[in-house]
Amino acid sequence: MPNTLRRWLPWLTLVNGSTVKADFIAGLTCASMSIPQGIAFAAIAGLPAEYGFYSAIVAPIIAVLFGSSWHMVCGPATAISALLFSSLSGLYVPGSAEFIQAALAITFLAGLIQLALGLAKLGNLTNFVSHAVMVGFITGAAFLIMLSQVQHALTADLPRPENLSSFLNALLHIGPETNMYSVSICLVTILAAIIIRKISTKLPHYLLALIAGSVFGYFLNAGANNVPLVGELNEAIPPFALIDLSSNTLRELLPGAVVLALIGLLEAASIAKAIALKTHQEIDTNREFIGQGMSNTVGSLFSNYMSSGSFTRSGINVEAGAQTPLAIIFSSVFLLLILSLIAPLFSHLPIPAMAGIIMLVGWRLIEFKELLHYAKTSRAELSIAMVTLLSTIGISLEFGILVGVGLSLTLFLNQTAKPNVRILAPMDTHEGRYFHNIMHFDLDTCPQIHFIRLDGPLYFGSVDYMSKQFQLIEHDYPHKDHWVILCRGLSAIDMQGAHFLKQLVDRRREENTQIHLVVRYLWQLDLLERFGVLDKVGADHTYPAKGVAVEKIERDMNLKQCAACEKNVFRECQQRKRKGETLIAKTPIK
Repeated sequence: MPNTLRRWLPWLTLVNGSTVKADFIAGLTCASMSIPQGIAFAAIAGLPAEYGFYSAIVAPIIAVLFGSSWHMVCGPATAISALLFSSLSGLYVPGSAEFIQAALAITFLAGLIQLALGLAKLGNLTNFVSHAVMVGFITGAAFLIMLSQVQHALTADLPRPENLSSFLNALLHIGPETNMYSVSICLVTILAAIIIRKISTKLPHYLLALIAGSVFGYFLNAGANNVPLVGELNEAIPPFALIDLSSNTLRELLPGAVVLALIGLLEAASIAKAIALKTHQEIDTNREFIGQGMSNTVGSLFSNYMSSGSFTRSGINVEAGAQTPLAIIFSSVFLLLILSLIAPLFSHLPIPAMAGIIMLVGWRLIEFKELLHYAKTSRAELSIAMVTLLSTIGISLEFGILVGVGLSLTLFLNQTAKPNVRILAPMDTHEGRYFHNIMHFDLDTCPQIHFIRLDGPLYFGSVDYMSKQFQLIEHDYPHKDHWVILCRGLSAIDMQGAHFLKQLVDRRREENTQIHLVVRYLWQLDLLERFGVLDKVGADHTYPAKGVAVEKIERDMNLKQCAACEKNVFRECQQRKRKGETLIAKTPIK
């Protein structure tokens, strides 16, 4: 095998008869799951059912060949489908030719953005969107997904749930417009899915529930009772599509494409890492970005709308015993064959049955456990999740995710702006003698020396808080001859932070207090020297460790004060006390 191919597709060396058999079974299982999900997700996106199948056939193959995860199945996904609908529904009529063309164009643009981020090695961007933001976003999207299917379950004309007040008002006054045949088909489908799942989690319960709903609708003569049906699929083979990239299209779609690209990458990266915990495979986030970008860019040319990782299908793929990416390739091939054989049967599928499945998918997406966990453990995380959730439901999906990210960064910056300033003193423990927080352990401090540890970044955002902390120290702990600043916990230093340290040196010298620095890391030493802090403090007052600082400072300590001190903070205190007593005894009385 050529070295380039082995480096890009290392899993090919693992393929043998045993893995092919396991991948064959996993691919067939995953393909059966892709049928109801393809229909459901296309409906959420406002597209005909066949576009969900196109995305489930082409995108997974491209993503697994160019990405790093061997087991993550890509294709249409709930949140991405809802986000695409939200981005386009205000500009085009859902389901229209213009809407479909715009969906493919925004997918192409989002794919280019993802590909550019991957090639630029910006995989760490996903770290800026916290888990709480995703919990709030997915939960908000799940509520909107469920509400969007109410009109199909009732076969009634209702406003879009994005306008929540109008939707609820119309729902309360819908009354006689409700089609009870549609409602009964929806309920039977949901109950069938729940019962089948309880019988066995390995059964394709969504697919079997759709069949049950269709059979029930057949006996009710659904078509004759004004229950809408899916109708015939155009074709199973993904057709080639021309992408409209005119200036008007770019201006309208680019903002939504950016949000779709980022959410798609975040979802895919999160799923890939979660699956890797089970498969013990190493994930390259930058390459995952490239895989997602290629799947959406190339996939849009074959009538694929926006795709990302699917946690459900990826989980099924792993549980079914998939060994290599061949399982995903098999899944796409099987899906194409199945659709070619049974496509005519979809014309009899009642839309209320499909609505029931989508509502069930939405319900299972709601992160009840995570929200309860945040409520018990972290008010900050809970506030981020709830603000994101409410913004998603009350305003829009795009606005919800942006508000969540903004709030996360605000809280993060607020935390970094409050670094920890602690006074330390030695304390004997069973593990040895170590410096600890004097407030926490009620420790005595040396009358002549303060050891002050700084933890966190010392930058323009934290200088004001740091200044107030030092003012409290000056007020609560009166004059000391020496202040030893421990820099080990400093995570960053900028010019304004360095200026603060130089001002502190000047201010303490006016009070006859000498500032000393204990700097352990070379990067800290380099920055402090570059910003002129070391020149201000003096090289003879800068040390690599606390022990060296104590040893050097004791030479300048007041022996008479040591002789009168009863605290014995340091090991050297007894020795210095004896020296002080000797000095006092030798001093003539005048």
